[in-house]
Amino acid sequence: MTLIRPLLTRVLLALVFCAVAGHSSIAETWPTRPIALVIGFAGGTGDTIGRPFAEFASKELGQPVVVESRPAGGGIVAALGVSRAQPDGYTIGLQAVGPMILRPIMDPTVEFDSEKDFSPIALLIDTPNVILGGAQFSARSVRETVDWARQNPGRVTIGHPGPGTMGHLAALLLASDAKFTGNYIAYRNVTLMVTDLVGGQIDVGVAAYNPQLKAARVLAVMTAEPVAFLPGVPSMRQAGFPGVYASTWFALFGPPNLPPDIVAKLNTVANAFLRSDDGRKRLNLIGVRPLGGSPERLAKTMAEDKIQWSKVIKDANIKLNDQL
Repeated sequence: MTLIRPLLTRVLLALVFCAVAGHSSIAETWPTRPIALVIGFAGGTGDTIGRPFAEFASKELGQPVVVESRPAGGGIVAALGVSRAQPDGYTIGLQAVGPMILRPIMDPTVEFDSEKDFSPIALLIDTPNVILGGAQFSARSVRETVDWARQNPGRVTIGHPGPGTMGHLAALLLASDAKFTGNYIAYRNVTLMVTDLVGGQIDVGVAAYNPQLKAARVLAVMTAEPVAFLPGVPSMRQAGFPGVYASTWFALFGPPNLPPDIVAKLNTVANAFLRSDDGRKRLNLIGVRPLGGSPERLAKTMAEDKIQWSKVIKDANIKLNDQL
């Protein structure tokens, strides 16, 4: 017995040493071949951000970062692909709050756990939601809109880009916080919603900002502070509704158990992209905010969003449907 224990100890120590040495060698030499950046959306903000990031990362890492677009299932298929990939750093994903946080709350059949089945790498950007006023609606501010809605229960018509979208949830959050009821109208896309706002068919609209929304009156941006790409537009804090914030973020994720050194390397590249002159110029053109920060910041954002939007979704009894 006395001989077996020292021998067992030496074997275990050898195994640990090999594992550590193997991990270190992977981190030191990575990458040695192309990296797949899996994007869950074709076109739109995710694609617009993903491609310039891939170009930047290719130069920084010395290996091609190749964009793979897998738009099926509203981002769920792409997320599943990343969650099931080998944790070697050669498959990473660019995903949004919708498939990572909102969809799993509304659909218990989603086959991943956002907290357990991914390695957070870095927040990249977010697109704040904005509150828009219809051309024929008398209110000219969020405060006036809320006052009118309180005086006319259930009558204010509020457009959004579809059930369960961030625009829909943001509208529900405002109504809950300001204690009014409304008539919510889902649109297939924001273009149709803007057309009805400009034409006076609806009173208010809520959606993630993009430049085409400037065709309607922007009453407020749903952030704590004003944003540079919407000069003169008040934040929700300035509008008198602190805490009613909503944005659609995009972030980098890897498979579970991605080596910390590889996570750190990718995080450094992501933050360098957001600080670069070209990166900032591209982001400002499409009206998004650079975020960045540590992997822990991304994990914290995910946890906070899950708590906030779970309550909104539960209170409104939103279930998965074919429009998601």
